[in-house]
Amino acid sequence: MLDAQQLLWTQIAAGVCLLIFGGLLFNLVRMRGRMQAARNWSKIEGVITVSMVDQPPQHASDDLNDATPVIRYCYRVGGQDLEGNQIAIGGEPMMTRVLAGKFVGRYPVGAHVDVYVDPQNPKQALLEPAEPRTITALIAFAITFGLAAAVLTAHAIAGHVLYTSKGVPLFLFPLPILALVGAVSGVVGFYRARQLASASARWPTVTGVVTASDVIEEAIAEKSDDDKSVIAPKMIRRYQVDLRYAYQVDKRDFVGTEANWGMTAIYGRRDVAEKAASLYRPGDPVTVHYDPERPGTAVLEPGSRAGSSAPLILAAICVVVGGGLSAFFIMVGFN
Repeated sequence: MLDAQQLLWTQIAAGVCLLIFGGLLFNLVRMRGRMQAARNWSKIEGVITVSMVDQPPQHASDDLNDATPVIRYCYRVGGQDLEGNQIAIGGEPMMTRVLAGKFVGRYPVGAHVDVYVDPQNPKQALLEPAEPRTITALIAFAITFGLAAAVLTAHAIAGHVLYTSKGVPLFLFPLPILALVGAVSGVVGFYRARQLASASARWPTVTGVVTASDVIEEAIAEKSDDDKSVIAPKMIRRYQVDLRYAYQVDKRDFVGTEANWGMTAIYGRRDVAEKAASLYRPGDPVTVHYDPERPGTAVLEPGSRAGSSAPLILAAICVVVGGGLSAFFIMVGFN
């Protein structure tokens, strides 16, 4: 049994988790409503005025999410010059410096872009109304806090920690559920990528020009239980290809960064990354396949499947982990 103090803290924790869960659900519903409304906003021409990465001066490892892309653009409505800085609904999450650099590369200063403006409030504007950056994180947090709230509420009502007949705490059982949710997400991501690859092969094309095809080096601090040093941690080097190509659709400027629909390739050797980067050289003309509904979404190799199986591999790992945990808990807890 829980004593009075333990029961009180369990009730408080359950209440906090319920409040957070409710707030996350409210934000998800509101974000969905704003997305639907933004699709009907007026589309006008704007110009990028600022394109930079906001990052702290101190930096320990390149895998830290400590950078934020900063994009500003000007546009004109009803004879009034306005400036906006919102890219998508929900704002931009913190990300690694490499990802932030690639993101701002899509919006170079001086580029002419489509700005979606709320006709009821012209000061509200977006560049990508159909791209909520934070919705995946909101869903993940909502599931996590929802499960935590359910377990804590059950304990608070019962007045003691709930166990199976064999003494296994019931709060461990959401772990395989989370793993299986990850597996489902991986499978859904794989099939969506396949559908996108199939659809993009039929997209209209336009001639673009490669503006950059460089190799980015990342220094990742290796985390080890044996190495307690925080002064000079061991650094692991990894490499990515930074590909950018410029193209125009209906007199609007776009910069693409995707060669194919697979996950971004990470290389352990610079020479291998340089070989991949050499496939595209700055100044070379390329055929760009772009989404007619969202011209900012484009690809060079729509039929390539390089890296496309990664979500399925992650899903398989989650299935093994989730299935193993489920079998273990059932065998230990009920048999």
